[in-house]
Amino acid sequence: MGLWAVFKKPSDSSQDFSRRCMTRQERHLFEFGPFRADPNLRILLRDGKPVPAPPKAFDILLALLQNNDQLILKEDLMKAVWPDSFVEESNLTQNIFVLRKILGETAGGPRYIITLPRRGYRFAAEVRTVVEENERKQTVTEIPSALPPVIEVEHRTKQKALLARGWLLLAGSIMIIAIFAGLAALMYPLPLPRALRVHQLTHSGRAEPYSRVVTDGSRVYFTERMGGADVLAQAPVAGGEPTLISTSIPNLQLYDIDPDKSRLLIGAQSPDFNNPLWVMSTAGGSGRRLGDVQSSEGTAWSRDGHSIFYGQDERIYKVTDDGGEPSNLLLTAPGYVTSVRLSPDGGRLRFTVRDPTSGGNSLWEATADGQNLHPVSFGWKASALQWGEGESYGDWSPDGRYFVFRSAHQGVESFWAIREKSHWPHWNASTPVQIYSSADHISEPRFSGDGKQLFFVSYQARRELVRYDSAQKICVPYLSGIPARHLSFSPDGKWAAYRNEVDGTLWRIRVDGSDKLQLTYPPMDAYHSSWSADGRRIVFGGRLPGVGGRLYSVPVDGGNPEALGSGDSSDGEPDFSPDGRQIVFERWQIGRVALPPEIYVLDLNTGKTSVIPGSKGFEGVHWSPDGKYLTASDQINHRLMLFDFSGLRWSELSEGTPYGWGLRWSSDSRYVYYQHPDQGEEQPIFRVRIRDRKIEQITSARQILRTDVLGYTMTGLTPGNEPLATLVHRNSDIYVLDLDLP
Repeated sequence: MGLWAVFKKPSDSSQDFSRRCMTRQERHLFEFGPFRADPNLRILLRDGKPVPAPPKAFDILLALLQNNDQLILKEDLMKAVWPDSFVEESNLTQNIFVLRKILGETAGGPRYIITLPRRGYRFAAEVRTVVEENERKQTVTEIPSALPPVIEVEHRTKQKALLARGWLLLAGSIMIIAIFAGLAALMYPLPLPRALRVHQLTHSGRAEPYSRVVTDGSRVYFTERMGGADVLAQAPVAGGEPTLISTSIPNLQLYDIDPDKSRLLIGAQSPDFNNPLWVMSTAGGSGRRLGDVQSSEGTAWSRDGHSIFYGQDERIYKVTDDGGEPSNLLLTAPGYVTSVRLSPDGGRLRFTVRDPTSGGNSLWEATADGQNLHPVSFGWKASALQWGEGESYGDWSPDGRYFVFRSAHQGVESFWAIREKSHWPHWNASTPVQIYSSADHISEPRFSGDGKQLFFVSYQARRELVRYDSAQKICVPYLSGIPARHLSFSPDGKWAAYRNEVDGTLWRIRVDGSDKLQLTYPPMDAYHSSWSADGRRIVFGGRLPGVGGRLYSVPVDGGNPEALGSGDSSDGEPDFSPDGRQIVFERWQIGRVALPPEIYVLDLNTGKTSVIPGSKGFEGVHWSPDGKYLTASDQINHRLMLFDFSGLRWSELSEGTPYGWGLRWSSDSRYVYYQHPDQGEEQPIFRVRIRDRKIEQITSARQILRTDVLGYTMTGLTPGNEPLATLVHRNSDIYVLDLDLP
């Protein structure tokens, strides 16, 4: 009777037990000043109009609003905003800075966020909580509490049929519930990969900022910077100071370690980036040249250790580990190839491709035989990239379950982990997860042998501008030691223009340090500059996200930069002629890869450009103050060159490969100053006399009275012919990220 009562079709009278109910959903909104924040829709409005806000900046804002007028400690705020990943305090600081810009905080305007030094933050503005209610109808059908009357005997057959139907419905319901319960058990999100902690392995400050770190289980191998050269070093995995490994290669790049953990794959650095490959014992000593193989950057051992995959410009090849057989071309990528990695099962190649126009990076993949070439998609919205930004430099965990890669956007670099094997139907099975983030530069990640750790180099750029004082014969701070590069001076010698290395902006300043003015703003990335003959305009090389290099002109008192040229090539390093009518510059033709540059001249009256013959592979071009010559660095043949306009020909000034961006003429056009940054720790600066080619050393790193200098490069020449240099302070070391990869 009970079952019959439950499954019996309700009589008309039972409909009287149905009723309509109203429920309410509430939305809590926060209002302050002209702003309204909606936590549910994650929208920030100003005067009713949406204001774009990055996700983490919006999370910080919500935390501050929910704790209005209360101090939130930095540690608590970071745990609330980044609960599943380890981040450095610089990420919080940068997002607070972004949030203040979004809210329009100025020196004289409203202040919403108050900083309590070394403690945390407090939201100071009055916050109003607004509750919005949305009505939602819901129909509830109630089952009668009393059983229906007794059914007469003549209807018993019908009762049995109804009872059987009830049992079937019950069984079907139980089965459906079981199926959905099983699916629900599978549909729950998988545990996220995360970083447990990060710790510093070395403390020398000399690790090459872009070095790869490989391990044999007990030691890590990497490169250290000694002046302008990179040398091989090792350190215990348990921690300790690094020691140098003696090798036959004076300036090298470390690529990979073989499966037996006994041999290293090394590249001998070359100015044209096509580095000869060497195989060397982890103990050091003399290496073995790998035939005539040259690699642009990325190389990897095969899983059996008998073959090597390497990238050269836009192509990937495979060669035997003795270099005895010709290389086998596997594929041609749509850009410059770096960081080739082979999956643990040996079936896939994954590598970085650099766009030849914008310089942005992306990850690509193909089978180990070069088939099925395609970009690796993470489902992220595409955006215009600045040089060096994008996704790049990854590594597989030894068991092949995870791939960790580096991402760089708007000054923030991070590591992301993604599961490689299918876990259908878990909704988050193939979603990348951020496991580490930093405002510092972080190099390519490499896994430990057990897959529980990541090794990488962390580097925070710390630069200082110095001048060589010829009277005291030492280097002294210049313009208060600002982090400047690529200096140029006005014709009267009273003003200077420079690039700020912190954010890539162009500034002008008096040589006494006064009247400082910013001329460009992010996302413009400004480089070499030159003053017009009348001192009223500055021309410079610049880059915008997604766009190749262009020449720009800007008034010295500020204004909108004006683009010069058509933009169908990549131009840079401009220098005005002494009469101000022409500009000499470098031009890279845009193709799959950046071809060697050539020197061009732009006529400002006609707008026409013409190439300087015989200048392929030249960089660092500068016009002599008397207008008779050009000087440039020949990066292909390793020479300092002079172009004579009277004979329209090039001639050699000196041997070696001078730092092209540091070439400068003396004010009387008698000398060319240059530097050999790859000549050991001293990195000497020379000058050569035009009349008789006599070479004289001016200074070296010995005249820098500091012990924390990683290296230095010449970056200008004062009107009094004293070299200017930018110091790079020691601040790069090996770090270890402990992982939890469920």
